[in-house]
Amino acid sequence: MFRLLLFIFGYFLVPSPAMAGTKNPFRVEATNAEVVPGEAGAVSVIIRVPNEHHLYKDMMSVGVLKSESVVVGEAVFPPGMKKADPADPTSEREQYDMDVVIELPVTGPSKPGEYPITLLVEYQGCKKSLCWMPQTEQVDATVKVVEKK
Repeated sequence: MFRLLLFIFGYFLVPSPAMAGTKNPFRVEATNAEVVPGEAGAVSVIIRVPNEHHLYKDMMSVGVLKSESVVVGEAVFPPGMKKADPADPTSEREQYDMDVVIELPVTGPSKPGEYPITLLVEYQGCKKSLCWMPQTEQVDATVKVVEKK
């Protein structure tokens, strides 16, 4: 009886790592871009994926939260690897098990200067037996418009 009570106490009252809010091991970064007036370039959003972890491509998006005079195109994701979905082994999901570099085409305005953009990056990261809640992170980049040399 004591063991049963101990099990119940341990199972329901002591948080598991998933319940305890295990720290998200993924990191989001963005590179700056340098373009000439009116021409296109790219900002890269990099999501750092630790060893033995992965991201699901269908759970990822990159959007523009704020942009000053910079036209930002649609995010371009690299192809992922198709693997069996642990939740449904009869289907496959595209995923990344290494750092992901997402390209965002940008076109600077005609006036030289530095133009900040703020991006909203959404993703869900997992390891073999645990998925974190979907994450939304803000990341800043700068598009520097310079005269042709």
